[in-house]
Parts: sequence; structure tokens; C-alpha cells
Amino acid sequence: MCDSIPNCPSPSSINNKNKRRIVKAPEFEMISDFIDRYKGLAIDCEIELLEKFPQFEKLTLKSILETIYTNRMRHQYWRYDANAKAFLKMYEERCQLTYPMDRNILLNIARESDMGPVMMCRSLLKLKYKITNKVELTQLIRSPHLIEDPMLSANVAQCICSDSTDGPLIDLKRRVLGEEYEFRLKQMATKAGMHFYDENDLRRLGYDKTPDIKMLLPFFYKGEIINWIESKANFGCIKTHKTYIQQQLSSYCNRFGPGIVIYWFGYHEDIATSTQNGIGITVLDDFPANEDIQLLDLSEACESYDTTTTTTKTDDPKQLQIT
Repeated sequence: MCDSIPNCPSPSSINNKNKRRIVKAPEFEMISDFIDRYKGLAIDCEIELLEKFPQFEKLTLKSILETIYTNRMRHQYWRYDANAKAFLKMYEERCQLTYPMDRNILLNIARESDMGPVMMCRSLLKLKYKITNKVELTQLIRSPHLIEDPMLSANVAQCICSDSTDGPLIDLKRRVLGEEYEFRLKQMATKAGMHFYDENDLRRLGYDKTPDIKMLLPFFYKGEIINWIESKANFGCIKTHKTYIQQQLSSYCNRFGPGIVIYWFGYHEDIATSTQNGIGITVLDDFPANEDIQLLDLSEACESYDTTTTTTKTDDPKQLQIT
């Protein structure tokens, strides 16, 4: 399949040190087309994706895949409920032909139907148990051992473990990655000598929408003033970046001034030059390099203040003046 993709390099020609996170527009189109044409589970697509595009970092490709599959499920959720009866009938028929227990029945149906395993389980459980309460359905997906039918319970659990884009395990992974890269950002900022408020500090001060770190003193990045940095543990595609600007980044710029958003898993090259960034947004895929930042030296500022500050002597302490 790689032969059908123009300029697709062989794995041996790619040095690990040269793997990239920033994806050019034609490259992103090729990756998206490969994912869209793939028939089967996302976890299988991921394996082939890493083989076909070895010039990119693993987390970059995985994040692109997750974004595309998630958007696909959101736009096609109606297919799952519409086909729920067919899924349930197919499952029950295969259960009768299986002995002993087969944990892969639902997973195979999902693979054959080109649908997300966890999303398919939601539709099937909702129909089988006539569930109308979203909380109850979520509980069964998070804790499949609560499903009374042992065969169905085992199959749902297998789908959860085999779905690389949806489900409670993926939600946990996203949350852990987000916290990990926020912690990494704070470590790097501290090591670089920056002084900042974090989200908890800003909330205590009464702010609602807050960046991950807000500088106590702005710094210069390549000559541009930076007041805040936002950490994103995902790939920045055009649609994702536009959504972040509307929901978060624009308010940061309005309230605090220009800042940086870091997409740790890389980004589509066009978002770095987007006209929407003109409000004061700089897009990066890593923490700013030391040679590109300039911090305010407080010690020099204080010394300068001391040398230009004199006191006018007077016998009356109330008339003491500072000039």
C-alpha cells in the first residue's frame, strides 16, 4: 500500500533523530486520506500508519488518528443506533455457535462493520437493556463486570481494551497525558528561570478561564512579548486550533496579552501562520529554546532603581520624599 503513496520513504531511510512533529499540508492530506480509506479498527490502522509514515513521531501519528476517528464517530453516531438491532442479532447468533466463551465476538463485528468497538457497545447495551439513562449506560461501559450476562460482559471488556480512540481507558490516558505535559511545562519554565502563576494560583485570584502558566513578568520570545503559555498534549490540526482560539486562547489574549500555545505532539504547518493568530498567539511544538528567549533580570532592575533613587533629608519624617 505504501507504493501507492507518492514519495513514501522506506522505514530504513528514516533516522529516529529526524522524526518530525510539524506536518506539511500535502503530508497531512496523505495521512488523512490513508486513515479515511482504512477499513477496520483504529488500533489496526495505527500499526499500519506507523509503518507507512515513519518520518513522523509515533505520538504525532497516533494523535492525528485519534482526532480523525473521534470526529468521524461524532458525525456518524446515528449509524450505531440505527444498526443496533443488527449488531445484537449478529452477536446472539454467533454466541450460539461459540463454545467455550469467545471474548472477541463484538470486536470482530466492529472490525467487519468498520465501527468503533466502544461506541458499538453503547448502542447494543442501550437496546438490549432498554437503557434511557446516560449515567446508567456510562456506568456499564466503565464497569463491564456489572453486566449480568458473563459472555456479554467479557466481550464489552475486550472492546474497551481494544479501542484506541474511545472509552474509559482513553479518557484516562488523555487526562494523565494532559497533567503530565502541564507538569513538564512548569518544570521547563522553572529551569529556564521564569516566574509564573499556575492555574490554581489564578483561580484563587478570581480568574475563571486560565492558561496553564501566566508569567509574573513577561519575557521576550524572538523579540515578541509573551505573557502566558498553554500546554496541549495533542496534535494541533486546523479545526482543533480554531476551536481552541474560540473557546480559550482569544480570552487569554484579551485578558493577559500575547502568549504561546504548545502542541506537544506537533501541528499542521498552516496553523502557525493562521491570520487568527494575529490577536497575539504563537504556535510551537516544544518549549521555547533558551537562545530564543530573553528574561527580565530583576537584580539589574533593582540596582538601577537604587542608583537613581535619592532621599531628601528633612527633620520632619512626614515630609520625607523619594525622588
